[in-house]
Amino acid sequence: MKKKRSFKKVIMRSFIGYTIGIALTLLVLEFLLSLFTFNNGLDFSELASSPLAEGTKKLQITLSVIWNLITIIVYFIGIVLFGRKISRKIMEPVQKMQEGFNAVMAGHLDTTLDFETEKEFEEMRDAFNYMVRKLKDSEVTRLTMENERMQMFSHIAHDLKTPITTISGYAGALANDMVETPDKQREYHLAIKAKSAQMNQLIDQLLSYSKLGMPQYQMNLAIVDLVELLRVSCATLFGEIESKQMKLELRLPDKPMFYMVDSLETSRAIGNLLTNAIHHNPVSSLLSVGITEELGRIKIQIADNGAAIPEAINGKLFEPFVSGSDSRSTSSGTGLGLAIVKKVMEQHSGEVELIDAPSPYTKMFVLSFPKVSGSKKMEG
Repeated sequence: MKKKRSFKKVIMRSFIGYTIGIALTLLVLEFLLSLFTFNNGLDFSELASSPLAEGTKKLQITLSVIWNLITIIVYFIGIVLFGRKISRKIMEPVQKMQEGFNAVMAGHLDTTLDFETEKEFEEMRDAFNYMVRKLKDSEVTRLTMENERMQMFSHIAHDLKTPITTISGYAGALANDMVETPDKQREYHLAIKAKSAQMNQLIDQLLSYSKLGMPQYQMNLAIVDLVELLRVSCATLFGEIESKQMKLELRLPDKPMFYMVDSLETSRAIGNLLTNAIHHNPVSSLLSVGITEELGRIKIQIADNGAAIPEAINGKLFEPFVSGSDSRSTSSGTGLGLAIVKKVMEQHSGEVELIDAPSPYTKMFVLSFPKVSGSKKMEG
């Protein structure tokens, strides 16, 4: 690979080259004039120092003037050629960079500069290309976020419209005395209460998701026994697990496993995964909850033997308002549970993933907390 020269070296070499060229040109011209004066019986090299003689006085003055003019012209031409070369070395990359900046200002973020030049301008060219790539990435990210935000608004409107319509209809019927029997009135009241709770749950989930996505959000980190946290989370939902006649397998170690986490947010993430497993699996399904430490990483595993997640949404499962069911309109979930789980794990510098589970289970969600120093982790 050809090594690039610095602009400073190019200037120095050009200056030396043109200086030598001027000197050689003057030597050649001096030689030619020496031949001319020699044919006239004079020594050109001694004209300047020789006294003016009557016979050659006019010729000496003429030759001296001509030589001075030739010297000035040669130097002038040399300086002009040197200046033009250096100017071209500077102006060509500057002009290309100016064209590049104008293109970027016009919104053409696919613009790249590709020209050969000296080291300094090459670094500027590469910096320009890097800047444009970053601008393009930022614009793509902005458009993606804008699209996601518009989709989120659409999903929020969709998820709020159905319960609001139901509440409005039932409330109108009750207000206009269209429901006469006490049992029917109670049914309508319970429906309004259920739909209100559904909207309240959606709003709570939205607030949680928005809060976790804010750059200024700070978690309340503290040393927590994750084994006990898992046990409490399962106990909290044990009534729902029993109502679905699900068989729960707890694979928890006898000793505690301490880790620095936000207990409230971590409980929320675990609760969302357990709630999904309860609500989206048939009666009498198998449910497994465990925790292990592998290569310094603490992993919480929640597995079930329900239907596999459709491959069409497998890669987008942790995005907002994506549900594992075939149709969100028939699902009782908000579509934000797994998105919140992902945000919680990102706040802990961890990750969540869906993997195949060993038999008799079919799928497993894994919360993986990264290896940390002793200040963040305590052995039991």
